[in-house]
Amino acid sequence: MINIYDIFDRVLMEASRRVKQFFKKYASRLAIVVIVLVSVISPLSGSDHTKASLYDGAPLIPLTDEIVTVGPKKVEIKLTESLYQAEQKAKQEQLAARQSVILAYNVKYADPGLAVKREWAKKAASAYNIDWKILEAVWRVESGMRWKTYVTSYAGAMGPCQFMPGTWRGYAQDGNGDGIKDVSDARDCLFGAAKLLAVNGAASGNVVNALLRYNYSYAYVEKVLAIAKTL
Repeated sequence: MINIYDIFDRVLMEASRRVKQFFKKYASRLAIVVIVLVSVISPLSGSDHTKASLYDGAPLIPLTDEIVTVGPKKVEIKLTESLYQAEQKAKQEQLAARQSVILAYNVKYADPGLAVKREWAKKAASAYNIDWKILEAVWRVESGMRWKTYVTSYAGAMGPCQFMPGTWRGYAQDGNGDGIKDVSDARDCLFGAAKLLAVNGAASGNVVNALLRYNYSYAYVEKVLAIAKTL
């Protein structure tokens, strides 16, 4: 005989077992659903004070259907020089500076030609009352009539007229009037040479003695006189 109570107990046990299986299987999903529902319902049912506390006073931005297009940001890339490039640039600038100085020097002291040189020889000779041909001949023998030179002989003579330093200090002149007695400038040294020759006899007609005081060599004297005769 089947006991009704036994059947009822079995049904309850089976139902309990199925309920446990259901919650075990879907418990995590149910928990998520509950959390979502709570988070949605709570702000709607709260007071204004609660709403304000959620946003901490930040202004609410209304939602619209407007589409905003944001373009790409322009990034400026500045290329920097490498150390090698900087060094090369500095060298080029230094070279250009030197070349400009050399160019300016060459322009200022460019050889003016024979006519201008001769005029300066005549001007210096006239200032000290000597023969310009003797003065030009000395200039030719000493340096080939150089206009501007820093060449120094093995003995230490300097400039277009080849003055020894001590001799130049005694006869230095500012022939071109620039305020500088420059032994390397023909315009100054011609006046100095004319003064030396004049003081030592050329102004009074004793050219040989004057030339010997300039360079104590009879071969030198003969060479200067021979050149002077051709001028």
